[in-house]
Amino acid sequence: MGITERDRAADDHLAEAPLRYIAAAIERLTAGHVELPSFVRPEAPLGVLACDYLDALLGGDRARALRLIREAVEAGTPVKDIYAHVFQPCQYEIGRLWQTHQISIAEEHYCTAITQTSVSQLYPLIFNADRAGRRLVATSVEGNLHELGARFVADFFEMAGWDTFYLGASTPTQDVIDEVSRRRADVLAVSATLGEQLPCVRALIAAARDDGRCSDVVLLVGGRPFRVVRGLWRQLGADGSAPSAEGAVRVAQGLLAARGA
Repeated sequence: MGITERDRAADDHLAEAPLRYIAAAIERLTAGHVELPSFVRPEAPLGVLACDYLDALLGGDRARALRLIREAVEAGTPVKDIYAHVFQPCQYEIGRLWQTHQISIAEEHYCTAITQTSVSQLYPLIFNADRAGRRLVATSVEGNLHELGARFVADFFEMAGWDTFYLGASTPTQDVIDEVSRRRADVLAVSATLGEQLPCVRALIAAARDDGRCSDVVLLVGGRPFRVVRGLWRQLGADGSAPSAEGAVRVAQGLLAARGA
């Protein structure tokens, strides 16, 4: 006997329950009353620069923040290192401070906006790598308004010579699928920030699997839930995940090589 639409709907309904439990567990593990250590430490690579940059963000000093990054690049600091050791840990720290109620949502948004501007001033250096003949579509899953993580992923792929198409925050599932097809993407990278967004990640992955136009596309997922719960990406049906934007490039390249693509 074949599987009916009713059976499929029932299976999908049952599958949502584990995702709800996982989402609740993630939110409990990362709740504000759990005091996590700072993500920005002076002894880390580029730690002094990261501390100064974070101080400028929290002080609302946009000019100083931009100047710190510009001067670091002019002094020869690789752009990749600034992403990995300044932007990324500082954004994690801004998120931690918001979770622990040490800064407001407005302050979090303002700090993120400064980093978006800092990233933008580096684009002339990012978009000049030799082309690798690969294409990436990157997006924040529907309902996820935090877009910077997906942008970081797209930028690291761009620095590796990929042609990247960054769709921004909370992109509807069908629009993502259509864009993956239109751009003839090799990889789709999806970002989620909160556990409650996991059902949307699962729905996007399922839609991609069911669409013949996306049958050969590598599906990567990332974001806080996937850093907290090891192997979560497997439960959602993705092909892989990475704890960092730079790591996502290596994972994608490895998966494509394994397929002989």
